[in-house]
Amino acid sequence: MGDRVVPSVPGHDRGRWWALATLCAGSSLVELALLTAFDPSARPELAPQANALAPFGVFSDLRWLSVYNSSWPALAAEALGLLVVRAALTALSIGLAWPSSLARPRPARLFWQAGLGTLVAAVLLVPSVVVLFGAAVVPVSWLFLAGVPAALLVAVIVHPVGIASDWWRRAIPLRGVGWVFLSFVVLSLSGSALDLLPRAAWPLVCALSGLFNAWAWAGAVHAVVGRRAARIPVPLVPLAVVALASTVVAGTMLGFDRATRARDDQAPAAAATAEPGAPPTGTGMAVLLVAGYGSSWDGRPAHPVPGPFYEERFSYRGLGPGGRPLGYAAADTVKSLPALDSLFLRQVRSLAQRTGHRVAVVGESEGAMVAKTALLAYPGAPVSKLVLASPLLAPGRVIYPTRDDQGWGLASGQALGVLDQALEGVSPIDLSPDSAFLASLDSEAPLLSPVMSCPLPQVRQFALLPLADATVAPGTAVPGTVTRFPTYVIAAFHGGLVEDPAGAKVVGQVLEGRRLPPNGLLQTAERTVADVSGAWQVPSLAPSAFSAAGRRAGPLSCDQLGRALRSRVETWSARQQEGPLR
Repeated sequence: MGDRVVPSVPGHDRGRWWALATLCAGSSLVELALLTAFDPSARPELAPQANALAPFGVFSDLRWLSVYNSSWPALAAEALGLLVVRAALTALSIGLAWPSSLARPRPARLFWQAGLGTLVAAVLLVPSVVVLFGAAVVPVSWLFLAGVPAALLVAVIVHPVGIASDWWRRAIPLRGVGWVFLSFVVLSLSGSALDLLPRAAWPLVCALSGLFNAWAWAGAVHAVVGRRAARIPVPLVPLAVVALASTVVAGTMLGFDRATRARDDQAPAAAATAEPGAPPTGTGMAVLLVAGYGSSWDGRPAHPVPGPFYEERFSYRGLGPGGRPLGYAAADTVKSLPALDSLFLRQVRSLAQRTGHRVAVVGESEGAMVAKTALLAYPGAPVSKLVLASPLLAPGRVIYPTRDDQGWGLASGQALGVLDQALEGVSPIDLSPDSAFLASLDSEAPLLSPVMSCPLPQVRQFALLPLADATVAPGTAVPGTVTRFPTYVIAAFHGGLVEDPAGAKVVGQVLEGRRLPPNGLLQTAERTVADVSGAWQVPSLAPSAFSAAGRRAGPLSCDQLGRALRSRVETWSARQQEGPLR
């Protein structure tokens, strides 16, 4: 046993094992060095994936490419370079991991086989990369939960393609699948360690993850080439790819359909209609409910929050006679952020004037962003409490051109538009990069990133976080993490928290000032999920790249951010010839 370096992969000689370990660890260290040199503020969660088991390395390359593409010729050159370099790294890794008891293919054969595996994986991983890019624009967990599991299934199916030329007639080896899942876990933990540990520990994390990658390469190659090909050719991997594509399409449509049905089913039931423009006598605190993106309201009174409150729905359409909010359709929620801030402030002032008291606001998803930006721009608005349900944490980590001009994220923005057209009529949200709301988030990137963590003078803030949204939460070093006021985590998905009985109960207790039950376990789970998910998000665009695109990328104080937002609202109001918001 003295000549065995890796007991679980017999038939591997010592020299080639250390060469493979050096290649894997060196790749991660080189990416770490390049990243910290060009973007000192970055968190290098993707560095351990530089030469990870296929196709995780391809998945990492594509996510970098999705952020850093600025023109179609540049994209073509970058994609070709990605294919060649990744094929070469994969071929070298497979050659070094090849069992010494079997004849190793010639280097040219290894390269072309690895190139095929890289190309197949890249094509199948593009949809996952596109939705993850969208999650960096507007951080909604539905996008992460659609992209990452699909990418993991691709890895399970296609990992033999770059290794064996007869992959199409072999069964997918269970040991190979085990290495894929183990790699996913270790890479997640490595990304978490890089986010949590100080900079001095980063090289050690990358070196150790590189050693594991070498171990995974050896194990997966032995698992694939150590099995005999089937006597009767059965295209198992191609069939699995077709099944995967069908499952993803059907699952996406079903998931969006269920989300749409849930949203419609949770629409508040009609209550007794109050006198237009005035609350019923004897009611308690006035609460303005600001629903999320793609919501609709028929104009009837609604009371989803239990408690002695007078609840009024915010209208994305505006106010009618007597200051009464008008019913609105889902299309009305697709407005720019300055326009929505203006509508919100006018309704807040109308409600406060009609009730004679400051208003409590409950905003969800897009509604939380509207309420927070409006109050940050106009801190004198008559609001006493603000509950942020499913807030959009650190939006605008990447950018894309909103027209046909050049700029970072050009191809990814176009791909989001294609995805939106493919899901038209099924998706409960508008993913089009040209929609007014998403375009306004993009135009304000990265200034909006820290907005949710900003304090508000004379306003008590509270955040209700669904556990699923931890998958798109920013890292501990990224502005936008809600840490300056109380938070509460519930086991739920993004959106619908106010209509959900458990979420509505928490909101009611917060508005009444009652103590909430202990939440330490879910708080810990939320932070843990956020840490390990960082390895599978797309990287944030570097501040220097924001500056090159004409964006102000330097850190703004909350006061400076508020003044910038106020200027945009006033500019929009002036263009609409509306009166000033005093």
